Amino acid sequence: MNSELKILFVEDVRTDAELAMRILAKEGILFQSRIVETEANYIKELEEFLPDIIISDYNLPTFSGMEALKIALEKFPQIPFILLTGSISEDTAVECIKAGAWDYIIKEHITRLPFSVKETLDKKQLRLEKAKAELVLFESEVKYRTLFENVPVGIGVT
Repeated sequence: MNSELKILFVEDVRTDAELAMRILAKEGILFQSRIVETEANYIKELEEFLPDIIISDYNLPTFSGMEALKIALEKFPQIPFILLTGSISEDTAVECIKAGAWDYIIKEHITRLPFSVKETLDKKQLRLEKAKAELVLFESEVKYRTLFENVPVGIGVT
């Protein structure tokens, strides 16, 4: 990672977020971070801090990781969202991924977090490149369709 990431942690246990930060730093990931635990602070930091990635616990005292995911998808759908949680069932994990989470990690496997962050950011870059390519293709198609439709003489295709 060449530039410093902005990571927003949604976590009510500060030591869990700090452990995640140490593991990311140990793997050479440069970042700034903010830690929030309430919905109001989460929304505020989403809008002011403008994170590159969100790492959220699933169970929080005042709101849930699923609510945090929903808010992120409504306000900033391009920001990758990773769930980092104590324990959730496979069904809940699948539900989170289907709802739009990019990945989930059980805290007992937290050493997988740097890999997940790098992989998630690579996926984000690929999505951006794909969207740009699709836009260029669409613009080209519109240009040639307009040209074809406005040609004063007939064109035959053989």
